[in-house]
Amino acid sequence: MSRRLNRVRLRPSRPRTARRRRLQKLALAVVAAAAVALAALQLTAAFSRVAPQAVRPSVPKHPAAHRVSSPPVPAAQSEAAAWIASQVNGAAIIGCYPAMCVSLQTQGVSASRLVPLGSTVAGVRRADVIATLSSADRKLVDRYAPALIASFGWGSSRVEIRAVAPGGAASYQSALRADLNARKSAGSQLLRNPRIRFSVADARQLRAGEVDSRLLATLAALSSQFALRVMAFGNSSPGAPLLFRKVSVASYGGGNGAARLAAALATIKAQEGPYLPAHSAIVRLGTGQPVLLIEFAAPSPLGLLAAVLTADVR
Repeated sequence: MSRRLNRVRLRPSRPRTARRRRLQKLALAVVAAAAVALAALQLTAAFSRVAPQAVRPSVPKHPAAHRVSSPPVPAAQSEAAAWIASQVNGAAIIGCYPAMCVSLQTQGVSASRLVPLGSTVAGVRRADVIATLSSADRKLVDRYAPALIASFGWGSSRVEIRAVAPGGAASYQSALRADLNARKSAGSQLLRNPRIRFSVADARQLRAGEVDSRLLATLAALSSQFALRVMAFGNSSPGAPLLFRKVSVASYGGGNGAARLAAALATIKAQEGPYLPAHSAIVRLGTGQPVLLIEFAAPSPLGLLAAVLTADVR
C-alpha cells in the first residue's frame, strides 16, 4: 500500500519539474530580452547625448520662413543685365540701382565694376555706362547720360542703358553731330573702294551714317590687304537709335578664300585699344561658306574717324 502511495506521489513530480524548467527558460528569455532592451535604450541615449545637433536642424524652427521666396526678377531687368554682360565693354564701369547691381553680378559682372546710383550726380559721373529705370530723375539722366544705347521693357519698369558723357549733354550732342557727319563721309568713301563690295541695303546704311566708326575703320584697313564682300551689318542694341556694331564678311575672287579670312582674322586680333573687337571668329554658313564675324562692344566711341579713315582709304 505504501508503495502505491509513493507511486502516486512520484508521478505528479515530473510535470512540476518540466514546468519548472519551462519557467526557468522563460525567465532567462525575459532577462535576455530585458538586457537587449536596456542595451538599446543605453545606445539610444548615447546617440541622443552625442549628436543632438546633427538631428535638430532637419526640423526648421520657423517653417513659415522657408515658405517665403524672393520676388521674381522683372523680365526687363533680367534681359538688360544679360545684354550688359555680353555687349558692354568689359572694362566699363557701370552705374546701377540696387536690384540691377544684383542681377549684373548674377550674370558674372564683377562687383568692382559696379557703382550704385543714388539721387546725386556723384554715382553717374563715376560710371561709363548706367542702367536706370525710365522713372528715374530725368534731369540727372538727360544731363549726364544723354546717349541711349539700349532699352528693355515698357512704362515705368523700362530699363535704359545709357552712355555717360563727361562733358555733359550739350558737349555730347555736338560731338555726336560731328561723328555722324564723319560716318556718312567714311561710308561714302568705302562705297568707292573697289576691293570691298556691299549690297544695296548695306550701301544705304553706310550713306546714312548708321555703321559704327570702328567697323568702318576696320573694313577700310582690311580692304587694303584683302578683297572682301560684306554679307550684312548687324544691330545688337534693342530699343535704341540704330547703329551697327557687327558685320559678317566673306572673301571673294580666286584662290583660297578660307586662308584669306584666316589671315584677316589674325590681323583683327592683333589690334589694340578701340579697334580690338569684343568678338571675332570664322564660322560657316549653312551652305558651307566661311564667313568672318566682327563685333565691337558698346558704347560706340565718338571722334575716331577724323585721323584714321581719311588716311587709310584712297
